[in-house]
Amino acid sequence: MYKLDDFKNSSNEEKLGISLFIIGIIFLLITTYIGFTKIGLWYDELYSIAFSQLPISEMLEIGPKDVHPLLFYLIFKVFIKIFSFLDIAVVGRLVSLIPIYLIGILSITKVKKNFGMLTAGLFFLCISMMPQLMLYSVEIRMYSWGLFFVTASFIYIYEIYNDPSLKNWIILTILTICSAYTHYFSAVASFGLYLVLLIYLIKNNREQIKYWLMSALISVIAFIPWAFIVFGQISYIESKYWIAPITVKTLISYVYFVLSPATIFIQSNELVSPTILGSIMLIIFLYLIYKVRDKYAIGGIIAFLIVPIIGVVVSQITHPFFHQRFLIPALGCLWLSFSILLTKVYENKKVFYIILAVILIIGLIGCVNFINIQNQDAIDTQIEYDSLNKVVGSGNVIFNDFFPTYFELQGYLLKNNHHLSFNDNISAHIVDALKDPGIRGEIANGAKVYYIDGGYEDINSFNSTGLTLHEISFNQTLKNNTFKIYRIDV
Repeated sequence: MYKLDDFKNSSNEEKLGISLFIIGIIFLLITTYIGFTKIGLWYDELYSIAFSQLPISEMLEIGPKDVHPLLFYLIFKVFIKIFSFLDIAVVGRLVSLIPIYLIGILSITKVKKNFGMLTAGLFFLCISMMPQLMLYSVEIRMYSWGLFFVTASFIYIYEIYNDPSLKNWIILTILTICSAYTHYFSAVASFGLYLVLLIYLIKNNREQIKYWLMSALISVIAFIPWAFIVFGQISYIESKYWIAPITVKTLISYVYFVLSPATIFIQSNELVSPTILGSIMLIIFLYLIYKVRDKYAIGGIIAFLIVPIIGVVVSQITHPFFHQRFLIPALGCLWLSFSILLTKVYENKKVFYIILAVILIIGLIGCVNFINIQNQDAIDTQIEYDSLNKVVGSGNVIFNDFFPTYFELQGYLLKNNHHLSFNDNISAHIVDALKDPGIRGEIANGAKVYYIDGGYEDINSFNSTGLTLHEISFNQTLKNNTFKIYRIDV
């Protein structure tokens, strides 16, 4: 920890680094405060909340049908147990924020030790305020954990450059395994890092290649149990995935998704248009790469670029499945590389401070947008939550025609009800279920019966069942979360 005397005796470069680190902390505290007080949830987050509440046996049964590995959900489940006295959405925000604080610790320790305080301050500032990172710091999904595992791996690769000890190889291997079990594209980012590391070892330290091979082999073996599941998920993706075909506009959107202040939270196939600030940042990146040519930093940028390259190539060969948010886990590599490059032009004060000013402008605009986005999402979520609970209430029987909708309703939006979900022949299954003695007993005790129509069953199929459905209106405010509610006369 720095004392006041330490600060006074520091060089101007180090003082600036400390100041930037403190600004980064301020931005992270703002993110934390907004994250805990303005809780707006969307489809994927509601899924995370519901899934993480399941017993382990059900998680292992249902998990392979999801399109993500299970590590994030298991971490979330542990925190649900520890903080059972808190609202589960608050626990989810806590779980998502923790990796950003861990990156802050790595910044002030490992990054500072290897690259100096200015780089550490710049890096943590970028992690705390650069485009998309504030949003994904509170997103109740696995992206912030993927960001941490990949960033920590990149940092430990530098440790291996300087000290190829067994301890550092073990840490890198563990981080890689965790990365692969967090998100498939954090695994791709880890692959990119291993490729960069191999190239370095071939050129500079061939004796360590055997340790590289051992680390890579152990990581692959550790992932084999889940690899068989991945093949089944690939067939699911090819037949049902929702991502639009990748075009030139999509590729341009990737660039400005990373470099422009976020104005919306992208949930589906929205594209980010070119912006002046994003274009300036792109020019800055190209200038720094050309001017400095630091091999480690360029290696980090290459590892980052490998993610969209592989994502786009595979999407073109098979079926579109690469989304711009899948870039998030690799952004730590990008911004640490940027911070290293920018530090190396510090002597040219004019250029350095112009670039720093651009960063701060982007961060400030992004912060304002983040607050506005979170505030509106919180309002929308509360409106839909209140409306659903007003028109449906609790203690009732609810049938769903779409499993994810069933998940989000029983897990958060309409918790205190008896939920059932069917995949096909919905109307026939409902007729059979209504004959069940247990459900008949609930109805006899005053439970009402509802049907949630997510569009996966022709509503006309109920005509021959003898069931009468009455559509109920409610305030539907959550984006990409469209369904209808019917009360069933029984």
